[in-house]
Amino acid sequence: MTKTQTTDHKLVNASASYVGYSPRKLRVVADAVRGLSPLKAVDVLNTINKRAVRPLKLVYQQALGNAKNNLKMSLEGLKTKMLLVEEGPRGGKKADVHSHGARFDRGVRRKRFAHIKLVLEEGGQNGA
Repeated sequence: MTKTQTTDHKLVNASASYVGYSPRKLRVVADAVRGLSPLKAVDVLNTINKRAVRPLKLVYQQALGNAKNNLKMSLEGLKTKMLLVEEGPRGGKKADVHSHGARFDRGVRRKRFAHIKLVLEEGGQNGA
């Protein structure tokens, strides 16, 4: 967007850092709700049977709470602008008790973390 263009859309941000789930597993769930309206996304997340649903649902609820309480926005008019699951730092190495050979990093397990970013925007009356 150039500097001369102006928009009257309000943005709502919510995020979760250092989530103790693998980013790959979180992206599987995020792809299922990407593009849905936030209220519909929370309903879909309630029906998915995966552990990675919990942090995504909390981020959606945080964003909806920010929109309602802080910005006094109507929840029906919101739409998801961006849902991003990024890789966080890798935690400490832990030795596995089984032999795995050289191809699999000799059985070393790494704890993975993720960062979740969600941006909602006020999209008028057509909350897709």
